Amino acid sequence: MLPDTEIQKEMSEAYLQAVVLRAGFNLSYFKNDRGKDGTIEAPNRRGINKIDYQLKSTTRYSIRNSVVVYALDVNAYNYLVQDDGFPSVLILFIMPDDEDQWLVQSDDELCIRKCAYWVSLMGEPRSSNRSTKTVEVPVANIFSPSGLDDMFDQLVS
Repeated sequence: MLPDTEIQKEMSEAYLQAVVLRAGFNLSYFKNDRGKDGTIEAPNRRGINKIDYQLKSTTRYSIRNSVVVYALDVNAYNYLVQDDGFPSVLILFIMPDDEDQWLVQSDDELCIRKCAYWVSLMGEPRSSNRSTKTVEVPVANIFSPSGLDDMFDQLVS
């Protein structure tokens, strides 16, 4: 049996893929871990139509003042704050504590619980922390098919 962390990772990838495909966008994965996991491409947009992403999944988070508070690995944080001229985001898939609630199926639906949110960290100061950096991901930034348009509008305009 796979460890819970691997199951969480794979379920977050399934969520990501379902949302991106439903929006009619393209998704590609990086084979080498370059601090980012892949690219989301909006083929019908003018100008910059690609955004790199780093995908994380967790059951360890809190929500305060309309943001998800999450301890991100400091190396991942420092990579995402770099402004390399190409937009990038952290996509955080939060899951219930109870693993029996991660996936619920009936005759009518297949439901992956809970939700993913995104934030751009580009331009934030690098961290000298040793292990993690606390980040705040706005709950208004829902990673959904309609939310993808909003994300592109905010990051590439």
